[in-house]
Amino acid sequence: MSPPAGGPVVALCLGTACAVARARTVGAVGEAVRSTRGAVLVTAGCLGPCGLAAVAAVAHRRGEDGCSGPTVWLSGVQDAERAAALAAWVREGGPGPSGEPDAGLPATLVPAEATIGPPMRIGPAGG
Repeated sequence: MSPPAGGPVVALCLGTACAVARARTVGAVGEAVRSTRGAVLVTAGCLGPCGLAAVAAVAHRRGEDGCSGPTVWLSGVQDAERAAALAAWVREGGPGPSGEPDAGLPATLVPAEATIGPPMRIGPAGG
C-alpha cells in the first residue's frame, strides 16, 4: 500500500473579522480542495491577524506523516481575484515540498503575502 498523497493544506480563518468575507473564500477554495488529490482544508476560529482579514495560511503537507512545512500567510483573500488565484494555486498543487511556501505563488497573490510562519500544527483535537 502506498502512503497517502501529500498536497496543499489551507487554513481559513472563521473569526469575527474574517466572517463577513468567508462565504466567497470558503466556497472557491473548498471546491479547489475537494478536486485536488491530497489537499486539505482546515477551518479555524480566529487565527489572530484581524487587521489583515480575511486571512488564509497555506503550506505543503507531506503525505507520509501529514506534517506541514512552513506556512505562507495571505491577507485579503475575500477579494474575488485573490480567492480565485488561491483556488487555482491549490488545484496546481500549492506550495511544493521545497520548504519555501511562497515559491510559485501566483502573481495575483504576491501583494497578499503577509508573512512566512512556522509549520501548521495538524492533528486531532487535544493532540
